[in-house]
Amino acid sequence: MSSALQIALFLACVALVLLVSLLIPLSILLYRRTSGVVRQLEEMKADLKQLIHDSRAMVQNVSLLSSRANQQLDDLGNVVRVVRRWSERVDHVVEEFGAAVESPVLKMARSTKMLRQIWGLIVSMLAEDSQPVGHKAGEPGGPKK
Repeated sequence: MSSALQIALFLACVALVLLVSLLIPLSILLYRRTSGVVRQLEEMKADLKQLIHDSRAMVQNVSLLSSRANQQLDDLGNVVRVVRRWSERVDHVVEEFGAAVESPVLKMARSTKMLRQIWGLIVSMLAEDSQPVGHKAGEPGGPKK
């Protein structure tokens, strides 16, 4: 064989030995890093499972709370409708009562006022009639000078 071919084969063997000697520690390092990452992923997987379980429980609780709140809002809406109907009924009764009672009460108040005025007029007329007529000077009971 030629010497150039032998040198080339020697250099190829040296390169191969160097490559293998570098690849073995790199593969061991890569294996350790990968196993560390796998371990961390497994821990994270356990934590995520717990987190998912807690999240599902929380979603169920929120769902129950929202359904209860909706039920209470529906009940409150029913109460508001009943109160509104009663309020309308009371307003109607008050209007009817006002229409039935207000007019006679106002008439009675006017009549009472007129009777009071008439009574005051009668009393004042009687008071004027009952006043003594003025006497002449010097007569008993008459005005003095």
